[in-house]
Amino acid sequence: MDSIQTSDSIQASPTVRTVPSRQIIHLVIQLVALAFLLNFCFNVLSPFINLLIWAGIFAIALYPVHQKLKKMLKGRNALAAVIITVLMLVIFILPAVLFAVKTGGEVKDLLTKYKSGEVDIPPPGENVKNWPLIGNKAYNLWMTASTDLNVFIQENPDRVKSISSRAVDLIKSSGKGILLLTVAIILSGVLLSYATPVGNFSRTFFTKLMNSSKIDMAAIATVTIRNVVKGILGVACIQSALMGLGLVIAGVPYAALWVLLCLILAIVQIGTLPVAIGVIIYIWNTGSTTTAIILTIWVLLVGLLDNVLKPLVMGKGAPVPMLVIFLGAIGGVMYSGFIGMFTGAVILSLGYRLFDIWIKGTEI
Repeated sequence: MDSIQTSDSIQASPTVRTVPSRQIIHLVIQLVALAFLLNFCFNVLSPFINLLIWAGIFAIALYPVHQKLKKMLKGRNALAAVIITVLMLVIFILPAVLFAVKTGGEVKDLLTKYKSGEVDIPPPGENVKNWPLIGNKAYNLWMTASTDLNVFIQENPDRVKSISSRAVDLIKSSGKGILLLTVAIILSGVLLSYATPVGNFSRTFFTKLMNSSKIDMAAIATVTIRNVVKGILGVACIQSALMGLGLVIAGVPYAALWVLLCLILAIVQIGTLPVAIGVIIYIWNTGSTTTAIILTIWVLLVGLLDNVLKPLVMGKGAPVPMLVIFLGAIGGVMYSGFIGMFTGAVILSLGYRLFDIWIKGTEI
């Protein structure tokens, strides 16, 4: 009986299928070849990744406008994309080039005046001494620079060298940024002209990646990018433009450079306050009282503008809480630079959705 039971149990047990070693070796070789191919493709495309990401961001942000214009043009898809591309170049690139040319001319004039000894720095007012903590030191440095700039440079070589090198780096990076932005806008026009097939491919790719149709990763990424563009980049552009308007009307020198600095600070969420403080100090020491009062009120109102616009724009239609998008954008900038503003917000939003599904216990 024992022998019969043993034979029955052996027959009932599932059969273990052994995979030939030749198939395992063949599979490993295929995986290695696939990994090598993907790595080679990534290395070939790596110089264009940032450019393609920027083009995709612009295309996603401008897609609703493209569709409305397409209807107005009776379905002329390519013409709508060309019009939007030209308008984007005129709105963003032309002012940026003009600002860059103006700033370069102002810097050139400053260097010429310095070489000829004609640089005129107004002396500080007596109220500078009353500034907390730095009043006396700021007054002495300012007075030395206004009296004899050469002496000031000789006494503070490290500071002058640091400031000048940062200024040169800022101008170089601005030139590269304008070129990258120009090419990205042109590529975004190409993507808009093929919006339907590109959109279908993206949705199919994300669905295949997730192996589920319950989470529309393409829709989450699209809404998140649009909210970041409007809530962070759009608000920063509005703040910088308004700040520049006030500086130009008040006659503040090197307004283009301060506007560029305001744009950078607003994007990285530091705000325009550092520039506003410098402008207020300058105008109260050099301008009329009326101009100083009006400009002070103006720059402070512009600095507070993001506190009103940002919550209204970023939370509108968002698939995740506004705080998640905001933290993703800021953390992305700190982690991977300016492009991280969008990639960080998208990745954190997707992670939040997956975490929310796991907490609720639903199936993907």
